[in-house]
Amino acid sequence: MREVYSKALGRNVSAIGFGCASLGSRISPSGGRRAVDMALEYGVTWFDVAPSYGDGQAEELLGSCLRGRRDRVVICTKVGIPRPRLSVSKRLLRPLARTVVSRVPAARSVVRRAHMLPARTTIHPDLIESSLLQSLRSLRTDHVDVLALHEPTPEEAADKRIFDVLERLLDRGLIRAICVAGPPDSIIASVSRRLHVDYAQFRDAPHNGVAIRLRSELPRDYRPQFVTHGVFGTENSNEISMLSSRASETLKFWLQEYDPHATELVADLLLHFAFSNNPDGVVITSMFNAWHIDHNCSLAAKRPTADLAAKVYSLLKNRYI
Repeated sequence: MREVYSKALGRNVSAIGFGCASLGSRISPSGGRRAVDMALEYGVTWFDVAPSYGDGQAEELLGSCLRGRRDRVVICTKVGIPRPRLSVSKRLLRPLARTVVSRVPAARSVVRRAHMLPARTTIHPDLIESSLLQSLRSLRTDHVDVLALHEPTPEEAADKRIFDVLERLLDRGLIRAICVAGPPDSIIASVSRRLHVDYAQFRDAPHNGVAIRLRSELPRDYRPQFVTHGVFGTENSNEISMLSSRASETLKFWLQEYDPHATELVADLLLHFAFSNNPDGVVITSMFNAWHIDHNCSLAAKRPTADLAAKVYSLLKNRYI
């Protein structure tokens, strides 16, 4: 497993992170435990979770999976989108929905449409500590390594009162680093005010240019470490799938030149792009299938170069082929 150095935490962390958004909802507790165990065996040390993930069960399940191994990992949880309040009937129907999807994959889109995500709430300074304390109880730990503001507005991200609370949590040892997880405008709003931001977490894509914008607009002497996610989003796959045959052949050539053992043009290209676009940070993926864990961790071991990301971004931006 390739590792990157986290200055904020004073330690190396895995270049690939384990995303827990589906743990407890789409993924059963037993399936989640098997995946977490396998990820740990492969050297994954960064686990990304939130109170709202997994129908509100992800933190508790992750805490159970990591019992006795807490010191081996970095946990990032969040504040801003609350735990959903599911009725008893919905909780009872969740295992049935997993069974239906496993037997009829085409039903996944129907189940996804029926699954209502909790709405974000205003991130108020007075609510941050209580949210964190609940997360600590669920995770069965006395601290989280990284606490992220979850999809803050630019106004919230620039609110010094919020960061005063986060600083106090740092001083008490309840958290060890601060992250802004949201759109680029929010990240820029925090950093431009020189508020304490150790990590910037955002959705990455070969066509959106967010990383390029942040590297351009954030000062070099106060730039947080990047944590990226969402590279396997449907819109990213569609961007590549809709290219001309000549463009597709160009991408295939670049990918095979970079990784001769690549087997999946779209998926492998997207993941290599993500590592190339964020060579010194962490790339979060959702990987609960054993083959995906093995494959993704194998790709994560390859040393990235900015050249691949720059070429892919240029091709998709200009569509000149």
